[in-house]
Amino acid sequence: MGRVLGVDLGTRRVGLALSDPGRIISSPLETLAMESESALVSRIIRLCAEKEVTTVVIGLPVSADGSEGPGCARARRLSGKLIEAGIRAELVDETWSSRDAEQVLREMGKSRRTAKEKVDAIAASLILRDYLEGASRSP
Repeated sequence: MGRVLGVDLGTRRVGLALSDPGRIISSPLETLAMESESALVSRIIRLCAEKEVTTVVIGLPVSADGSEGPGCARARRLSGKLIEAGIRAELVDETWSSRDAEQVLREMGKSRRTAKEKVDAIAASLILRDYLEGASRSP
Protein backbone atom coordinates (compact mmCIF):
# COMPACT_ATOMS: atom_id res chain seq x y z
CA MET A 1 0.00 0.00 0.00
CA GLY A 2 2.78 2.46 0.86
CA ARG A 3 2.91 5.43 3.16
CA VAL A 4 1.44 8.88 2.56
CA LEU A 5 3.41 12.10 2.99
CA GLY A 6 1.54 15.25 4.03
CA VAL A 7 2.81 18.69 3.06
CA ASP A 8 1.92 22.06 4.61
CA LEU A 9 3.45 24.46 2.09
CA GLY A 10 4.38 27.87 3.45
CA THR A 11 6.37 30.75 2.03
CA ARG A 12 9.12 30.45 4.70
CA ARG A 13 8.73 26.92 6.03
CA VAL A 14 7.29 23.62 4.83
CA GLY A 15 5.84 21.13 7.28
CA LEU A 16 5.99 17.42 6.50
CA ALA A 17 4.10 14.55 8.09
CA LEU A 18 4.18 10.82 7.43
CA SER A 19 1.61 8.07 7.76
CA ASP A 20 2.32 4.62 9.08
CA PRO A 21 2.44 1.81 6.47
CA GLY A 22 -1.20 0.92 7.23
CA ARG A 23 -2.26 4.52 6.54
CA ILE A 24 -3.98 4.88 9.91
CA ILE A 25 -1.71 7.18 11.93
CA SER A 26 -0.37 10.58 10.89
CA SER A 27 2.78 11.84 12.62
CA PRO A 28 4.70 15.11 12.23
CA LEU A 29 7.98 14.40 10.44
CA GLU A 30 9.96 17.61 10.03
CA THR A 31 9.88 21.28 9.13
CA LEU A 32 12.07 22.51 6.30
CA ALA A 33 13.16 26.04 5.48
CA MET A 34 11.64 26.95 2.12
CA GLU A 35 14.68 27.47 -0.09
CA SER A 36 13.27 26.91 -3.56
CA GLU A 37 10.58 24.83 -5.21
CA SER A 38 13.17 22.70 -6.98
CA ALA A 39 14.99 21.95 -3.69
CA LEU A 40 11.65 21.05 -2.09
CA VAL A 41 10.71 18.74 -4.97
CA SER A 42 14.11 17.02 -4.70
CA ARG A 43 13.68 16.55 -0.93
CA ILE A 44 10.18 15.12 -1.35
CA ILE A 45 11.35 12.73 -4.08
CA ARG A 46 14.16 11.50 -1.78
CA LEU A 47 11.74 11.07 1.13
CA CYS A 48 9.35 9.11 -1.07
CA ALA A 49 12.13 6.67 -1.94
CA GLU A 50 13.54 6.44 1.62
CA LYS A 51 10.20 6.07 3.42
CA GLU A 52 8.30 4.03 0.80
CA VAL A 53 5.81 6.84 0.16
CA THR A 54 3.34 6.21 -2.65
CA THR A 55 1.17 9.34 -2.31
CA VAL A 56 1.94 12.94 -1.42
CA VAL A 57 -0.93 15.03 -0.04
CA ILE A 58 -0.45 18.79 -0.36
CA GLY A 59 -2.55 21.26 1.59
CA LEU A 60 -4.50 23.67 -0.64
CA PRO A 61 -5.00 26.94 1.30
CA VAL A 62 -8.42 27.95 -0.02
CA SER A 63 -9.73 31.20 1.53
CA ALA A 64 -12.80 31.14 3.75
CA ASP A 65 -14.80 32.62 0.86
CA GLY A 66 -13.69 29.78 -1.44
CA SER A 67 -11.26 31.85 -3.51
CA GLU A 68 -7.75 30.74 -4.38
CA GLY A 69 -4.73 32.96 -3.85
CA PRO A 70 -0.98 32.66 -4.43
CA GLY A 71 -0.66 29.81 -1.91
CA CYS A 72 -3.03 27.68 -3.99
CA ALA A 73 -1.00 28.42 -7.12
CA ARG A 74 2.18 27.27 -5.31
CA ALA A 75 0.47 24.08 -4.11
CA ARG A 76 -0.82 23.31 -7.62
CA ARG A 77 2.64 23.95 -9.09
CA LEU A 78 4.28 21.62 -6.54
CA SER A 79 1.68 18.95 -7.26
CA GLY A 80 2.34 19.23 -10.99
CA LYS A 81 6.10 18.91 -10.53
CA LEU A 82 5.70 15.81 -8.37
CA ILE A 83 3.32 14.24 -10.88
CA GLU A 84 5.85 14.98 -13.66
CA ALA A 85 8.43 13.12 -11.54
CA GLY A 86 6.14 10.08 -11.40
CA ILE A 87 4.82 10.61 -7.87
CA ARG A 88 1.12 10.48 -7.10
CA ALA A 89 0.15 13.87 -5.64
CA GLU A 90 -3.22 15.03 -4.36
CA LEU A 91 -4.44 18.40 -3.15
CA VAL A 92 -6.52 18.63 0.03
CA ASP A 93 -8.31 21.63 1.53
CA GLU A 94 -6.24 22.86 4.47
CA THR A 95 -8.25 25.95 5.35
CA TRP A 96 -7.87 25.71 9.13
CA SER A 97 -4.80 23.48 9.57
CA SER A 98 -2.39 26.14 10.85
CA ARG A 99 -4.95 27.52 13.29
CA ASP A 100 -5.67 23.99 14.53
CA ALA A 101 -1.93 23.28 14.85
CA GLU A 102 -1.50 26.38 17.00
CA GLN A 103 -4.37 25.14 19.20
CA VAL A 104 -2.60 21.79 19.63
CA LEU A 105 0.56 23.62 20.74
CA ARG A 106 -1.40 25.78 23.20
CA GLU A 107 -2.92 22.63 24.67
CA MET A 108 0.63 21.30 25.07
CA GLY A 109 1.54 24.50 26.94
CA LYS A 110 3.77 25.89 24.18
CA SER A 111 3.51 29.27 22.49
CA ARG A 112 3.70 29.72 18.72
CA ARG A 113 6.80 31.86 19.18
CA THR A 114 8.75 29.15 21.01
CA ALA A 115 7.54 26.34 18.77
CA LYS A 116 7.43 27.92 15.29
CA GLU A 117 9.23 24.99 13.71
CA LYS A 118 6.66 22.57 15.11
CA VAL A 119 3.54 24.41 13.88
CA ASP A 120 4.14 23.53 10.24
CA ALA A 121 4.86 19.84 10.85
CA ILE A 122 1.79 19.60 13.09
CA ALA A 123 -0.30 21.37 10.42
CA ALA A 124 0.99 18.85 7.85
CA SER A 125 0.03 16.04 10.22
CA LEU A 126 -3.50 17.45 10.54
CA ILE A 127 -3.82 17.75 6.73
CA LEU A 128 -2.64 14.15 6.40
CA ARG A 129 -4.97 12.95 9.18
CA ASP A 130 -7.96 14.53 7.41
CA TYR A 131 -6.91 12.86 4.16
CA LEU A 132 -6.47 9.46 5.81
CA GLU A 133 -9.82 9.72 7.58
CA GLY A 134 -11.52 10.63 4.28
CA ALA A 135 -9.83 7.75 2.49
CA SER A 136 -10.96 5.27 5.13
CA ARG A 137 -14.57 6.33 4.56
CA SER A 138 -14.35 6.02 0.77
CA PRO A 139 -15.90 2.93 -0.80
